[in-house]
Amino acid sequence: MSIIQHRKRKQIVSHLVSLFAVLIFAYPVVWILLASVKPEVQIYRYPLQLLPATWDFSIFQKVFTAAPIATYLANSLLYSTGAVVISLGFALCAAYGLSRHQFRGKQLILILILVVQMIPALVTVIPLYLLMRSIGLYDSRLGMVLLYSALRIPWGIWILVGFLDQIPMALDEAAYIDGAGQWTILRKIIFPLAIPGLASAAIFTFVGTWNEFAIASIILRSTSNLSIPVGSLAMIAADPNDWRLIAATATINLLPVLFVFSMLQKNIIAGLTRGAVKE
Repeated sequence: MSIIQHRKRKQIVSHLVSLFAVLIFAYPVVWILLASVKPEVQIYRYPLQLLPATWDFSIFQKVFTAAPIATYLANSLLYSTGAVVISLGFALCAAYGLSRHQFRGKQLILILILVVQMIPALVTVIPLYLLMRSIGLYDSRLGMVLLYSALRIPWGIWILVGFLDQIPMALDEAAYIDGAGQWTILRKIIFPLAIPGLASAAIFTFVGTWNEFAIASIILRSTSNLSIPVGSLAMIAADPNDWRLIAATATINLLPVLFVFSMLQKNIIAGLTRGAVKE
């Protein structure tokens, strides 16, 4: 067997294994999406039937009339988008400083940033609750945007530092020679080149904020301020055995995330691969 044939066989096996893994992970998501448009009797049929015999979208009308889902979606979009814009703005500035300057304690700072991300959200719920009440931002949209932004900054820094390390210092030096300051370099040179890394950080920040439940369930109380995970649980709790309702609500939660991921997919892959190694 030639080397070329051996490599082709390895590629085929690798592709088949990858396809099998995709099918395993995608099946529950596809089942949830299709369960929302199945007749109720078909959901309980055994053996399970993936494709619906007839397509029934009436459950979505029930979802939007039973609860202010549009308000929940708007709130989650505000919290997630606000967290992305604010946290990545601060994270880019901090990552630029950590990437371009060498100083004592730099590695310790990076390790501490990583350690902060390992703290479970439930551990911080009570301190955050007391903090938000003391500063008058409890149960407010502005408070949630600022809170989520602050919580996502360390994660953004960690992603962006590895990416900015791949941008040659020669670009900075050339700009310095031309008379540009650090802010001009960051805005006109580093920022355009960092877009793939920012896209990677943005999707993690957006998804993490969109799906966050523990903190939102404690900080938010007014129906008009609830995020989509908290609002969905409140609606499902009224009838936890209605699987079509659960599937439809999960679909509404899932579609915005899939849309954002599909829009940023190419930049995400580029950002993760370029920031993965150091030359």
